[in-house]
Amino acid sequence: MSIKQVTLVIALFTLVATPTSLAHHSVAVNFDQSNDVTVEGILQEITWRNPHSHFKVNVTNEDGSQLQWLVEMGAINTMRRKGFETELFEVGNPISITGWPGVRGRTLYLLETILHDGTELICAGASCDRER
Repeated sequence: MSIKQVTLVIALFTLVATPTSLAHHSVAVNFDQSNDVTVEGILQEITWRNPHSHFKVNVTNEDGSQLQWLVEMGAINTMRRKGFETELFEVGNPISITGWPGVRGRTLYLLETILHDGTELICAGASCDRER
C-alpha cells in the first residue's frame, strides 16, 4: 500500500468514527431535554459501570403486554464520588422513573425516581439526592 492509500484510509476512518463516538456520549444529541416522560414498572436489571450505568425496567401496558425500557445515567465512578447510593436499587422491586426520552425509543435519561419503599430521589446524571 502506498502512503497516499494509507493516508486516505486513515482520513476516511476518522471521518466515519469521530461523529459516531461523539454522538454516543452526548446527552443533548441522544435525549430530548425539552420533555419529561415517566414510566412505572419492575426493575429488571441494573448495570453499574463506566462510561454509563443503566437500568432495564419492564413496563406493563394497558393491554397487558410488556415493554422493556432502558434508563441511562452517568458513569459509576462519578456517581460514587457524588454519593450515589447504589444499594437503594434492587432488581425485582417496583420503580417509577422520570427522565428525558431518548431518540432511540423506550430509552430515558434518569432525572427522578420513586423507589418501592416510597423514597424519592432527584437525579442529575451522576448523582441522586433524597428529596426533602
